[in-house]
Amino acid sequence: MADRLATMVGFIVGAALIVFGITWPDHLSNYYVYEINKFEKTITELKESEATRSEIKTVEDQLRDYKDSWAAGFTRFLDIKSVMIVLGGAYAATLIAFPFRRAIRSLMSVIMVFARERQEEEFEIVYDRILDFADYRYRKELIPDEKIADVPLYFLRDAMNNFIQVDYVSEEMVEEIVNSEIEGYNFEQDREIAVMEYMGRAAPAFGMLGTVVGLILLLGRVAGGKASIADIMGGMSVALITTLYGVLFAQLVFLPVATKLTRNKESYSRLYEMIREGILYLHRRERPDVVEQDMQIYLSRKKRSQIRNEKKAAMARGDLNL
Repeated sequence: MADRLATMVGFIVGAALIVFGITWPDHLSNYYVYEINKFEKTITELKESEATRSEIKTVEDQLRDYKDSWAAGFTRFLDIKSVMIVLGGAYAATLIAFPFRRAIRSLMSVIMVFARERQEEEFEIVYDRILDFADYRYRKELIPDEKIADVPLYFLRDAMNNFIQVDYVSEEMVEEIVNSEIEGYNFEQDREIAVMEYMGRAAPAFGMLGTVVGLILLLGRVAGGKASIADIMGGMSVALITTLYGVLFAQLVFLPVATKLTRNKESYSRLYEMIREGILYLHRRERPDVVEQDMQIYLSRKKRSQIRNEKKAAMARGDLNL
């Protein structure tokens, strides 16, 4: 009930943003249009008051200087109406398509653009810890609790605590539980990815809606016969900038976040698969050299080559025997 109510409230907010975006005054929406309109009004007032030519020319020069400034080039692409139509529409549509809590949680995933994927060092951590634990298990010795507590990756640490130290848990049960954990993680990530992909499709659609709205406003003013340059620019800014915003939000925010989440999911899944295989080796008390050979599959080629070179160097020194 609470989720349905929150979805309804969120939809109303999103729909209200669209309405405000359509009805919001142009001169308060785009700062560039606001400044142009202010200059035009000033020039008109000076002419009506029969000001000197030099006074009028001063304002006209200021208008020309403003149009040529970097601030004008930047602010002409900032439009409140366009933001409200695109984001409000995409947000409202998302709340219809998905439950409120999932939609809000997925929006927080925008910060994932700045998050890193699972790095090679984390695979190396699993590799080193599994080999260390394999030596204890092969000798049928108890792995010290402090070594398990020192594992930085919670998935491996929890698996060690839950399965390896309890030998009466069957191998089939261990594999089933770990696979369920991996599937649960993938399922949750897929749901968040679906929200981002949906918003990536919705944003350009509402950008086109803004284009239609802007053209309607523009034609209405022209049909009135008293449309100023600022009025025409106001309608055109909504018509064109909403399309720009729709594409930018989709291609620069929502879809890249969805791709980032997908890559992170794949990277996490591979790391979890490596942990699963390592846990099964430990459960069977496999020989450390067998574990080492199989665990290297998950490492990068560079790391595998480094391990081989280190072994060859150790053998040449007589520190390692075949």
